Amino acid sequence: MTFNPELLVLARRSRGLTQDRLADLASLTHTAISRCEAGLLELSEDSIARLASALGYPKEFFYRSATLWGLAGGAVFHRKQQSLPAKTLYRAHACAEVRRLEIMTLLESLRELPPSVPEYHVELFDDDPAKIARSVRTAMNIPPGPISNLTETLERNGCVIVGHDFGARQLDGFSQRSQYPPVFMHLNNDLPPDRWRWTLAHELGHAVMHFEPIAPLRQVEDQANLFASEFLTPAHEIRPALDDLSFQKLGALKREWKVSMQALIMRAAQLNAITGRQRQSMFARLSAAGYRLREPATLDPPVERPSWMKRLSRRHLDDLDFGVVELSALVHLTEREFSRHYLDDIWSDVDSILENF
Repeated sequence: MTFNPELLVLARRSRGLTQDRLADLASLTHTAISRCEAGLLELSEDSIARLASALGYPKEFFYRSATLWGLAGGAVFHRKQQSLPAKTLYRAHACAEVRRLEIMTLLESLRELPPSVPEYHVELFDDDPAKIARSVRTAMNIPPGPISNLTETLERNGCVIVGHDFGARQLDGFSQRSQYPPVFMHLNNDLPPDRWRWTLAHELGHAVMHFEPIAPLRQVEDQANLFASEFLTPAHEIRPALDDLSFQKLGALKREWKVSMQALIMRAAQLNAITGRQRQSMFARLSAAGYRLREPATLDPPVERPSWMKRLSRRHLDDLDFGVVELSALVHLTEREFSRHYLDDIWSDVDSILENF
């Protein structure tokens, strides 16, 4: 096996390091790092060991013939603000790609793939994302009414949902799909529960509708929002509850439907349950109350956290008789980092597990 310079770039970006900073940490020169990443320099085993230590990855991480998706492996869609620093986005993409490589390795050892997320051409549904959302609810066997646990529902239906500490509020999440399942959705762990659910539904809309060369970004974002709105709050079910909508009713409706008060106001306007002036007035009251950035935590729906990755690792540990150490080695992570992402968040809980392997 030969050293893969693309994986050095990936590892460095996943740690949020510049070439200069990595050179300092690994006691190498910036020129050596730059030339190595460009595939122009073969480093000594000692230098590679220092790089691995500085980056917190096993040395074997860099000796793989992995095919990296990057931004060209399929359509990538983001829910982000324009103020998001490019460095933060690069790191988020790199962390997502590291998780994808690990997950695909684990799936290959099981010799199975999750179910495929459906694909629907928007033009075949009269350019109406709401029609597609209703079809997807039917395809996923979602019963009428609010979706109790959206994260669990999507994990059952071919979506791999990964929570990340992006270190920035400007990035809610992003998704990517290719011609092969699964669909990967990467979300900010710091999102409030209602925003987490909306981001999932929004990214599902992209995955379902925008899998081929697509329309301008603003148009596809609008389509994803219309999809999310119908997917989470089907018009024929929520419309009666929006009659005589008042600011005071928003809290109760949020508890029932598990979407933000802002989303409910927009939904009422979409369905002509309120006038444009009423919509404007309600948003003004949200702003005056300080709810535009964060609505009251007392109204939050239950926190939803992904469990698919932990179930995947459990199958290897329980059904295939892997040990934690060898499973960590399989995906090229340290035992500590493997446990953080695939077992429990508290390392001390894993110390006792490691003693048994």
